[in-house]
Amino acid sequence: MRRMKKAGQYLLGIFAALLLCGVFSVNIVKAESQYVYDNASLLSDEEEQDLERSCTEFERNTKLHMVILTERSSGSEDCQAIADDFYDKKYPKEPNGVCFLIDMGQRQIVISTSGIMQYYMSDAEIDDILQAAQGYAKDGDYAGTFAKMITMTQECFDRGVSDADYLITEDGSIIHYRKINSTEALISVIAAAATGILVYFGIWKSYRRKKNRGAKSYADLKRVNIRDRRDALIDRHVSMHKIQKDDGNYGGGASGGGGGGGSTVHTSSSGNSHGGGSIGF
Repeated sequence: MRRMKKAGQYLLGIFAALLLCGVFSVNIVKAESQYVYDNASLLSDEEEQDLERSCTEFERNTKLHMVILTERSSGSEDCQAIADDFYDKKYPKEPNGVCFLIDMGQRQIVISTSGIMQYYMSDAEIDDILQAAQGYAKDGDYAGTFAKMITMTQECFDRGVSDADYLITEDGSIIHYRKINSTEALISVIAAAATGILVYFGIWKSYRRKKNRGAKSYADLKRVNIRDRRDALIDRHVSMHKIQKDDGNYGGGASGGGGGGGSTVHTSSSGNSHGGGSIGF
């Protein structure tokens, strides 16, 4: 009887532990899958839930991240930096996505793109999205503001990315998008395999060689004549001349600009690359 009672206690304890683990796991999943952070309290519960579903659907369809943020900044911070840093903190190891911000402190709508989204959303497209969302924000329809941005961002994704899309870095460099086709991928795999095989057989062949470890294999010691010779430094003359340095003046660099397939990018405080833009309302 005691054994049955003790066994029942063990089973009850295991059940309670599993139940706690299940609750803990649900809480973790819920925290990780949150997309809307209404820190400025601009959205109703129903609006927040609708936007959560829209972001979830976007991520499921595109495999890209989308996060929504509202803030009331003091005005001392740059709104673009707020959006960039928030995205970087939420997805430190997953750069492909977009962050939408409404900052009531400075009355700004901000878009921050990261990773492949920098190619999907050009400067011209970001400007179109901001201008379309501006009217909703002016009317106080903040849920409509985000909904409009989500819809137009989905259209940018549906357009796709081509070789005509490019990034404009802070120093004016142009980085074109280039997708490796199946033929190039196959050639790369074959070349890598061939290189690996050559390296393997090269090492294998070197180990098969007979190694000569004795000194007699390299020289006839009977014919070596060692002499004692000393050199003394009597005088020294040093000749010195100045090396002319290049002043680094190579002319002006290329200038960047928005519009078309170009996306102007910058570096966030965490060192990640971001595109985007902002507009007042």
